[in-house]
Amino acid sequence: MQFTLKHLLESYKVMVPQIQRDYAQGRESEFELRKGFVTKIKQTIQENEPKLNLDFIYGYTEKAGKDVEVFIPLDGQQRLTTLWLTHWFLAPRIENKISEEAKAYLSKFTYETRVSSKRFCYNLIHQPLTIVNDITLSQQITDAPWFMASWSSDPTVLAMLNMLDTIQKEITEKSKAWENITVKEKITFDFIDIKSDEFKLTDELYIKMNSRGKPLTAFENFKAQFSTLLSSDKTDYLELKLDYEGTDITYQQYFAFKIDSKWMDLFWGYRNKLELKTDDCIYNYINFIAEFLFYKENPKTTSSEIKIDFDFLNDVFTIKKNIDFLFNSLDWLSGIEDLTTFFESLFEGLSVFDNGTRDYFYRAITNTDFDVKDKVIFYTILNYAIEFSVDSVDDELKDLTRIVRNLLFTVRQPNQIRRIEYTSNLRLTNVGDYCKFTDTIIDKKKQSKNTLFYKLLANSNFSGFAKNYVQKEMDKANFIIQNPKFKTSIQQLEEHIQIQGNTANFKLDSENFEIKIKAFLEIWSEKTPTNLIIRALLTIDDYTIQTHDNSALGSIWYFGSKNAWNRILTALTADVETPFADTLDSFLNTYLKTKGNSSTEKLETIINNYKSNSYDWFYYFIKYEPMSKNSQTLNVFTWNDDNGFNINSLGNSGNYPLHSYHLNPYLIAVNNLTGSNKNKEIYFGRFAELSCIRIKSTLDISVSNEGWEISPLGKYQIDSELIQKYKLKQDGDVFILKENSKKDKIEIAIDFINDILN
Repeated sequence: MQFTLKHLLESYKVMVPQIQRDYAQGRESEFELRKGFVTKIKQTIQENEPKLNLDFIYGYTEKAGKDVEVFIPLDGQQRLTTLWLTHWFLAPRIENKISEEAKAYLSKFTYETRVSSKRFCYNLIHQPLTIVNDITLSQQITDAPWFMASWSSDPTVLAMLNMLDTIQKEITEKSKAWENITVKEKITFDFIDIKSDEFKLTDELYIKMNSRGKPLTAFENFKAQFSTLLSSDKTDYLELKLDYEGTDITYQQYFAFKIDSKWMDLFWGYRNKLELKTDDCIYNYINFIAEFLFYKENPKTTSSEIKIDFDFLNDVFTIKKNIDFLFNSLDWLSGIEDLTTFFESLFEGLSVFDNGTRDYFYRAITNTDFDVKDKVIFYTILNYAIEFSVDSVDDELKDLTRIVRNLLFTVRQPNQIRRIEYTSNLRLTNVGDYCKFTDTIIDKKKQSKNTLFYKLLANSNFSGFAKNYVQKEMDKANFIIQNPKFKTSIQQLEEHIQIQGNTANFKLDSENFEIKIKAFLEIWSEKTPTNLIIRALLTIDDYTIQTHDNSALGSIWYFGSKNAWNRILTALTADVETPFADTLDSFLNTYLKTKGNSSTEKLETIINNYKSNSYDWFYYFIKYEPMSKNSQTLNVFTWNDDNGFNINSLGNSGNYPLHSYHLNPYLIAVNNLTGSNKNKEIYFGRFAELSCIRIKSTLDISVSNEGWEISPLGKYQIDSELIQKYKLKQDGDVFILKENSKKDKIEIAIDFINDILN
């Protein structure tokens, strides 16, 4: 049951017993621990972070008089004390005294470890104190007339003073923090009364807890309950037996024998790599299996409907196929001589495109870098390994993992914070769908052991992922089966960080396919300037992606930027108006026919060979490097006219891109090509305002649908000879400058600015 400190103190009097150690989190020697814990609290109640759960608080309740019920914490008194001190610091004060409402429940917390500790806590609540921000709380309290000098010898009191200083330093927005910690209940813990009927602690475990002087861990409590569950008539395997070294034993006996021997050795072998306790790692692994299998079988359940607790785990593992998968997975994992080496071998040349370790068992037991993608991949590996009793990595396991990885990366959506890239749309509640594919293809493999996964994929129907993406993987699998010599090249292409397994836009049956892959890898490499790729691609066609439907400055289009090509390269026809596969194939063909010693030389040649019959936007983007190589590195453009002149290069691709500054790329090109001059300055636009170039503080040059817009400032008048020379047309207070048959927009603007400056 989840409690807040306020809820706990309103329900019970909390008394830290004499047998407990002194308050330790505030000790001088525990500075890092203290600061780290208070920082977590601060982030939760002051900086709008998600709710914080402080895990389990163990103890027991007993009557103290007719109407008073006391909670005695056996584990968690350190966290409770820190929370109590935080509440004391934040509590509203009237005439330097804590408000009666806060005092009513805060006064129900007391320390019995020493008389001085108890009296200090009482006085903190009931005595007045003027809190001054620029003096440490410890000094203010020890200087108070009610503070007794003898308390300075109490380690709990000294630790509390240290903790209060840390809280004072870290938490500054007291009103907001108080509301979040009380009204919004943003800090909770799981409350366990070990004597209650709900917890059902056995006498044996209660004796064990008291005999060792410290509480059982969450896993030890689970293990005890789990053992009872395995012999319960709630299960559907009560009468069934398992083989253990040639002897038939019950599920309960099997668990008892393995959990303290071979399975424990598996987790114990990771002890030097972990900061977590071994028990916690076992508990994490069982949680992962239970949660995954639950969602696999209950696809309509939402995450808000379940809570991972003892009851949930017990419900999952009353079902035979679930307990079998848990036991079988642990048996397989503990049977591999070196798991780290196993996973290193499996993922050699097979990326999951994150920075986490390749050891998926480590990810599972620490719950780090272990998102939905990784959980499905690990489940797939376990499922295959169990079914086929593998003890080493084979090509089939690598191919299966690759296929599943590829499909998982197709479950995506544009990132709303950065729309020039995709973000995963995988959901744990949908693992049932993803497992339809993995379970089906493994089942087909079982039925025909000698059939390759690629052949099964090519010749069967599958569900679980979007039909169009499954079909693309099926087509690729069929191509590999028909052309096994291309398998290595295709898999090399899949590993490219901008492709991430999705080769949907590569025409497998095109001429020189393998050479085109090599060309692609040459072009989209760290050595090739992004600007050259953009300009060379535009010589083929308009390949750009619309990222936003509209804005105050028009629709918004993406041209590609360094290390962010995935949104363009992997978009399917359904996502864009023009099939990118045609553009990409034509582009690679052109590249292969172009001479040069490097990708840079070849792309420059393609750009230089481009011929245009008109001054359309393609012409400007291809000819002028500054259009797509400037301080606005995203290459995201608003588009406010068909000619692509009244456009803006944005510095933001999120939900509100105009909140950041923007520049018209034609202005950027003109500004760069006219060189540095103290009498010329470019001004950014923001929101619906437009950018401009200001000349001598006399006129502004900006862009409109009609052409260059020349706006004189103050009383400045443009020389009549310049008006005649450039055929400027006056429109109200502004003049319009247009290109002519001999000079394009940028060339004519450069000439005009040079004339003004000179």
